[in-house]
Amino acid sequence: MKLYLALGIASGDVVAFVGAGGKSSAILSVAGELAEAGMTFLTAPTTKMLVSEAEKLGTLVTSEDTGQLRTKAEQTLSDGASGVVVGSGLLSKNRVGGVEPGSITSLASLADVVLIEADGSRRRPIKGTADHEPALPDAATLVVAVGNIRAFGAPVTEENVHRPELFSKLTGTGAGQSITARAFARALAEGSLGNIPDNVRTAALITGVHPGKSMADASVITRELWRFGVKKVVLTSLPDESPPRIWIP
Repeated sequence: MKLYLALGIASGDVVAFVGAGGKSSAILSVAGELAEAGMTFLTAPTTKMLVSEAEKLGTLVTSEDTGQLRTKAEQTLSDGASGVVVGSGLLSKNRVGGVEPGSITSLASLADVVLIEADGSRRRPIKGTADHEPALPDAATLVVAVGNIRAFGAPVTEENVHRPELFSKLTGTGAGQSITARAFARALAEGSLGNIPDNVRTAALITGVHPGKSMADASVITRELWRFGVKKVVLTSLPDESPPRIWIP
């Protein structure tokens, strides 16, 4: 099963990946699948992205001017590339700056699918979402909330949770306490997906899942996500395996 099909991604979609624990891996996997299916894609961070990750996706073009950025991206795709990554500029040798969410609308028509990394998590498996997150464009049609199964049962600490104080405030799970299935699900459903417009489709992607205990744990979290109203849940072995295994509960 292909990840993009499991998530319900189709031509014309503007897909924002939010949350923690595998956003970049999911975008990379989906981009590769779209290319194999003969579709073009444009990837745009609205916060920041590692240059090393951007270069895995395709040609990186940058500009602070939206018109110039569109021209560069259009030229890259017209030269036969399957995908292009756009950014506002290089922040350092390692990071590319994100584009303004409002710029996505003018870029969306260039490719079959737009893939957006819409918030950060400092590589933690789960996060507390700030009021200003995620940085979504008005053009978004699907938002995928990501969380890694290794957060389940782990204590709420800086090592396990990005912005643990916000995670605790939302879930009621105090510092040092174990992350329950309900807390995990709430962080995705009411944190990452808490401020999504009603006309935008949503999905949850639980990463790091393998047959056995983690699969059983993910099943418990899935039931909690359903109770919170998240109808589409996908489980994957990303980022541990490539190509990943995919399951739909």
